[in-house]
Amino acid sequence: MNKDIQNIDKTAAELRETELENKAGRVGNEWWEVSMKRTWLRLVLLAGSALLYAAAFPPLNWSSVGWFGIIPLFWLVKGRTVRQAWFDGFIWGYVWSCTAFFFLREIEVFVPFAIAFIFALFPAFWAASVPLLRRFIFVPVDVQLKGCDAERDYYNNEKHGHWKKCLFVLVLAAWWCVLEWTRNWLFSGFPWDLLAGTQWKNIALLQICEFTGVYGLSFVLIYFNISLALAMEIWKNIFMYRKFERPIPFYVAIALLAITFVSGSYSVLRTSGNKEKATLDAVVIQADIPQCRMANDQQARFALDEYMSLSENAVLLKPDLVIWPETAVPVPYNLADDLAMEYRSRLGGLIIRNRIPFLIGTIDFGKYIPPMRPQDIPIYNSAIFIDRDANIVDSYNKIHLVPWGEYTPLGEYYPWIKKKFGMGRSLTPGRRATIFNIKENVRAGMNICFEDVFPELARNCALAGANLLIIISNDAWYPKSSEPEQHLAHAVFRAVEIRRPIIRAGNNSGSCVISPTGAITQSISFSSDDKKDGNVLDPLQKIKGFANFRVEVIADAPLTFYTKYGNVFIYFCILVCIGAGTGLLWAWREKKQKLLEAFEKKQ
Repeated sequence: MNKDIQNIDKTAAELRETELENKAGRVGNEWWEVSMKRTWLRLVLLAGSALLYAAAFPPLNWSSVGWFGIIPLFWLVKGRTVRQAWFDGFIWGYVWSCTAFFFLREIEVFVPFAIAFIFALFPAFWAASVPLLRRFIFVPVDVQLKGCDAERDYYNNEKHGHWKKCLFVLVLAAWWCVLEWTRNWLFSGFPWDLLAGTQWKNIALLQICEFTGVYGLSFVLIYFNISLALAMEIWKNIFMYRKFERPIPFYVAIALLAITFVSGSYSVLRTSGNKEKATLDAVVIQADIPQCRMANDQQARFALDEYMSLSENAVLLKPDLVIWPETAVPVPYNLADDLAMEYRSRLGGLIIRNRIPFLIGTIDFGKYIPPMRPQDIPIYNSAIFIDRDANIVDSYNKIHLVPWGEYTPLGEYYPWIKKKFGMGRSLTPGRRATIFNIKENVRAGMNICFEDVFPELARNCALAGANLLIIISNDAWYPKSSEPEQHLAHAVFRAVEIRRPIIRAGNNSGSCVISPTGAITQSISFSSDDKKDGNVLDPLQKIKGFANFRVEVIADAPLTFYTKYGNVFIYFCILVCIGAGTGLLWAWREKKQKLLEAFEKKQ
C-alpha cells in the first residue's frame, strides 16, 4: 500500500514537471522569462524584509518593526508549496542571520556568513509550516484532491470558522517559540537576538518574562504579526469585494497585548515594595584596554598598571566591593611566575591597606591530581572573590563556554580541527552556580561573558540563593560593531525573569546597573540629550574610568514563577505543536487513503 502511495506521488510530480516543460518549450512563450523575473523579485523581497526585521534590533532599535516585521515573510510563503516555503524561509533567515551576527567578522571575516547557514534553518522550518498548516486547517481533504487551483479558490471564496483562524495563529506562534527555545541548546546553543529582543527597552512589556521567560514576549509579538496579517486580508476583502468578516484573531491579539501591557505596568509599580533591603556600594572598574589573542608580558603588565591605577583611586570612595571585568589582566592570578606574583602582591597590598574586598575576572586552574599530566590540568574562565585579608574565599568557573573562542568543538576527537581553528588551548566548563556572600544579606550569583544570554544560568543562581546577579564581560573584542549593545540587551531579560538587580562590569563599555524591572538605572557613562535638557544614561560609551553603584538588594527576595517552574510556557508550546503535528499526520493519512481508493477504482 505504501509503495502504491509513493508511486502516486511520483507520478503526480512527473506530470506536473512535464506540464511546466511543455509550457516553457512552446514557440514564443515567455513563461521562462516571466518566471525568472518573479523569482528575482521574490528574492529581493525576501532579502529586503529580512533586513527590515534586522533593523528592529540594536544598533537601529526600530522596535516597532517587531510588531509587523514577520508579516512580509508570512505573505511570501503562505501560498507556496512546503518545499518552496522552506527555501524562501532559508533565504530570509540567511540574510537576517548575516546581519544579526555581522559583528563576528571582527573575529574572522567568514564567520557570520558561515554561521548564518545554521541559523537560517530555524526561519526555514517555521516558513515551511505556514502553507502546510494553512492547507490542512482551512481546506478539506476532498478539496485538496482536486488540485492547487481548487484549494486556492476554496480558501479565497469560503468563509472559515474563527476557531480555525485562532488555531492557525496559535500553532504558528507556538512553533516559533519552540524553534527559539531550540536555539538555546542545539549545537551548544546561541539564543542571540530572539524576537522578544526587539522590545528590550519596553519596560512594561518585559514584565511578562517573570512568568513565561523571554519566550512569552516572543509569543505575544509573533501572535500579533500573524493575526495582523490575517486581519489585513479580511480588510482587503471588505474593501474590494464587500465581504464583511470580523478579524477575531486580531481582536485576541489586541486583548493579549493589552493584558500584557497593563499587568506589566502594575508589576513595575509593585516590584519595589516595602521589603527589607540591604544596600551595596560597588565600584566597577572599566579600563578600556584593546584585546589581543595571545598577550605578552608587556601587554599584561600594561593592563595590570591600568587596573591598579584606577582601583587606587576607586578605593578612596570606601565601597563595599570593587569589581574588575572578565579576564581584566591577561595573566592568571594564581600562576607561578614573576608577573603573576607581582599581580598578587600589588593587588593584595591594596586590598589589605584599604580593607576592601575585590571580585576579579581571571583565568584559573583546577587541582593537580597525580598522575595527571601538566597539560591535562583544568583551565577555567573564572571570577575570584578576594576578602579584606587578600585571601581567596571562593571562585566561580564559567559554565557555558564560547565555541571556537574558549574551546574547539570536537577538538579532542579531531586534533587537526583544534590545530587549525582553535586558540591554542581549550578551557574547562564549570559545574556549579557559586554564590558569593559579599556582605550581610547580599548574596551574589555570577555570569561571565555571554552566559547572560542563557536564561537557565541566571535562574540557577536565583535557585541557589542569590539575591543579586553580577555579570562580568569583555566586549572589547568587538570595538567597531553593535555587539556590545546587542549583548547588553539580553541582560535586561535576565533581571526580569529572576527579579534580581544586576551589576554589569565590562572592560570597555556596558558597565551599569539593571533594576529587577529591566530598566537601566545607573551607568558608568552619560551622553547629552538636547531634548531632555541634560545628560542621559549611556553605558555603551567606550571610556576608561570607574563608577560607584549603590544597589538596593531585597534581603529575602521571593522566587518568581519562572524561577520556580522554569520553561512551563515552552512546554505548553511544545504540547500545542505536538497536537498540531498529530492532526497533520491524521489528515495526511486520510488524504493518501482517498488517493489510493481513487487509484484502485481506475484500475
